[in-house]
Amino acid sequence: MRVKSPKVIIRVLLFGLLLGAASSAYADTVVITSFNFSNVQFNPATGTAVFTPTGASSRSVATNSLGQTQDISSNTFPISQTTAVVTFANASGSASATNLTANATSFVSIGGCTCSASGFGQAVFTGTLVILGGEGNVDVTFSMMPFATGQVMTDAFGASAEAEVSWSFLLNGVAVLSNDQMLNGVNGPNQTAGFQLGPGAVSRTFSLQFGAVNTIELRISANGFANEVNPVPEPASMVLLVSGLGFMAGALKKRLKTVDR
Repeated sequence: MRVKSPKVIIRVLLFGLLLGAASSAYADTVVITSFNFSNVQFNPATGTAVFTPTGASSRSVATNSLGQTQDISSNTFPISQTTAVVTFANASGSASATNLTANATSFVSIGGCTCSASGFGQAVFTGTLVILGGEGNVDVTFSMMPFATGQVMTDAFGASAEAEVSWSFLLNGVAVLSNDQMLNGVNGPNQTAGFQLGPGAVSRTFSLQFGAVNTIELRISANGFANEVNPVPEPASMVLLVSGLGFMAGALKKRLKTVDR
């Protein structure tokens, strides 16, 4: 009785493929971004600053490559809040035009799949500013307290990720104060990176006209993105796989010789 070697070889290869698939490990990555904006003040050299809130909005977006997306916006006045959640990602945004505060967060954590996910949180508040109690122009100091953090971590099998926070303060439609912090293209195994904006007051002085209506807008955002790399077989499992296939190939060859005799 002869053994049909192609069938046996196919079985060996299938077994090897199954073993290789079972020993594959997926990369993990975590991206965390958080932004808090508070203590906004308008201090004129003389006179009184009158701020009137006019709007508040927020937006939260969470998405992944599995086809899940949440994109939620709100313009509730004077306080706006949103939250978006999908598998591997969530984001939130909140703004208070009354308290002159804003918050935005993004959290992404991927494991066990070859996929990607992202989170985006945004908060905006607007208002008008009038300086009363004088004539002509007056120096007004704008001060605020931004505080933001970003963190990216990958495991031993490698992944790619990005984290970013940004803010801009607009006076009469012009961005007079802004900042952007970004971790771009963090790739490879065992990577840990981060940034921090603040704590500390940011201030700037502008010359404004008494009695004039000035528009104020604050806009902040927090972003996170993570992308899994392809599954990587573990080194120890690869050794076992190669050794096992070699042993089975040798046994198969010996068996075929015995049968041919």
